[in-house]
Amino acid sequence: MKIAFTTLACPDWSFAKILDEAERLGYQGVEIRGVNNEMRADLIPEFSEGGADATKALFKAKGLEIAGFGSSVKFHDEAGYADALVEGRLAVDVCVRMGIQGLRVFGDSVAGGDSAAARASILERVCGGLRELCAYARGKGVDILLEVHGDFNKIENIGPIIEGAKSCPEFGILWDIGNSDTSYGDGWRDFYAVIKPLVRHVHVKDHIRAGGAGAYCLPGQGDIPIADIVATLVGDGYDGWYSFEWEKKWHPELAPPETVLPGYIEYMKKLLG
Repeated sequence: MKIAFTTLACPDWSFAKILDEAERLGYQGVEIRGVNNEMRADLIPEFSEGGADATKALFKAKGLEIAGFGSSVKFHDEAGYADALVEGRLAVDVCVRMGIQGLRVFGDSVAGGDSAAARASILERVCGGLRELCAYARGKGVDILLEVHGDFNKIENIGPIIEGAKSCPEFGILWDIGNSDTSYGDGWRDFYAVIKPLVRHVHVKDHIRAGGAGAYCLPGQGDIPIADIVATLVGDGYDGWYSFEWEKKWHPELAPPETVLPGYIEYMKKLLG
C-alpha cells in the first residue's frame, strides 16, 4: 500500500508543514508539484546541491518517501520544444540527486493537428521528446512518466505515443483517472487496456460528471468508479503509488487540505485493506 498526496493540495503550507502533516496522517509519501510556489525542480532550494542532504534526511526521519516529481514539461509545442528538453534534463538531474524514481511530463495538446499530417507531426514530436529524455535518464534510476492529460487521455493519441516510446525502458504512464474519466466514463476499461502494461503511477481524484467537465469532490463521493479501478489495478499486480491530486493551487475555491487529506487516506486504506 503506497499512498501519497501531491503538494497541489496544500500550496500555502511550508515544506516543513507538508512533511509534518504527511507523517501525522499516516501517508507513505509526498508527490512534489511545487514547493512555496516554485514549480521547477531545479529552482526549489530544498532540492539544490546545498539543500538536498538535509531534505533527504528530513524525509527519512519522517518515514516518508518522495513519491515523484510533477514537472511542467510539455513536448507538443514546436516553439517550446528545446526549452522543454532543457527543463526536463535539469529535472532528471534533481531526481537523481534526491532519489526520486518518477518524473512526470506531458504530451498535452494536439491543437493545430487538423490534418492527418499535422497531427502525426505533433505526435512524433512528443515521442521524440520522450525518447530523448529517456535516453538522458538511462542508467540513472529515473522513470519518465507521461501523464494522461489534455488530448492524451484518448486512445487515438496515447496509442501512437506508446508505440513510439515503449522501447525505452525508462518510459511509463502516469494514469490520472480523473482525466481519462472525462473521455471514457464507465468505459474506462477500454482505455486502461491500452495503457495497462506501462502504468507506473496513479493520480486519484473524483468528480461529478457534468457535460464532460467534472466538478471536483472528495474521493468516493463522485461518479468515478474508484473502487473498481483500484481493485483492477491490484488484481493486475500494480504496486505503485496512489497519489491524491487535489488541485487547490489551481482552484482556490476547493476545500482546504486540513479537510481533504485525512479523508483520502482513510478512504484508500479501506479500498486497499
